[in-house]
Amino acid sequence: MDILGKIDGNEIFKNLFEHSVVGMSMTNIDGTLNANKAFCEMIGYAKEEMENKKWTDCTHPDDIAFHQNVLDNILSNGKKSFRWKKRYIHKDGSIIWVDIHTFLNRDEDGKPLHFITTLNDITALIKVEEEIKLQNEKLQHSNAEKNKFFAILAHDLRSPLSSFMGLAEVMAEDITSMTMAEVEDISKSLHQSAFSLFQLLENLLEWSILKEGNMEYHPEENSLNRIIQICIEPVAESAKRKNISLKLDMFQTYYVNCDLKMTETIFRNLISNALKYTNPGGSVLITAEPVNKEEIKVSVSDTGIGMNSELADRLFKLNEQISRKGTEGESSSGLGLLICKELVAKQNGKIWVESEECKGSTFCFTLKLAV
Repeated sequence: MDILGKIDGNEIFKNLFEHSVVGMSMTNIDGTLNANKAFCEMIGYAKEEMENKKWTDCTHPDDIAFHQNVLDNILSNGKKSFRWKKRYIHKDGSIIWVDIHTFLNRDEDGKPLHFITTLNDITALIKVEEEIKLQNEKLQHSNAEKNKFFAILAHDLRSPLSSFMGLAEVMAEDITSMTMAEVEDISKSLHQSAFSLFQLLENLLEWSILKEGNMEYHPEENSLNRIIQICIEPVAESAKRKNISLKLDMFQTYYVNCDLKMTETIFRNLISNALKYTNPGGSVLITAEPVNKEEIKVSVSDTGIGMNSELADRLFKLNEQISRKGTEGESSSGLGLLICKELVAKQNGKIWVESEECKGSTFCFTLKLAV
């Protein structure tokens, strides 16, 4: 039955309902909907297509329960009317946000007749609010990154620099009275401090380039074996000095589709970390095995100090400050692993760690195999 017939011939209301530029509906207690032209156009239906539909037929599934609760509340005299935001499903499947205001029309005896509702399309406003929220989240994330950056500068850059300056001062003042063995020891320590400084500065530069969005991805076919060998060479002396066995264990040559510079940076950080947290006499092993026809998993394993699950869960997270000294007091900022995560993601790969306290760690990541 057309519930407009219950308005007692109120032509003014009928004209207002039918010709209003604001979406309007009248809904029977059983949920049957009578929508005006503006409402039909709002959700993409012709007026005849809306005949015999219920309000639940075009409401977003996640909003049905709340809407029903509102109607029940009004029916029980809890409220005379209610205003809220809800979602409708457009005929094309898109979501329409509306500002909705509904009240219950009763007869002279107080018997519920139907709900009268006005609806204003606020989809554009909601999109703007969501965009503002997204931008705020990005801003907060960016601020967190800057805080991390400055924390590293303040703490981790000072330590190796102070060590370097202290050793240089000792040599400058006492070198004439030192034995060759003492000079040798200080020179080795100077080299280690200089290497730590260089590695930290290099990571800071990489990080700033990444965050500025200026690092371009240029994938090309490369020999994985050759990349690893190139990355082993600069740290081979450090491994020898620490009496750590550093080996590449690959029985065949694999070719990967990767950005050479990014991949070298990943290996440089993972291998340096492995050496840093491995005790003298330990070993670091690099292996690789295909996961499927498209990907290969690379592993950098060490027999070092390892870590518990709580610490492992904090790795690769910007807001977690992880700064552990190496087995010979080497400094660490934790920035290298964040860079690895970013660079692996840029190459559509995954990175993770498997570790056990006092038994070593294995850092794994995937690369695309060359077709």
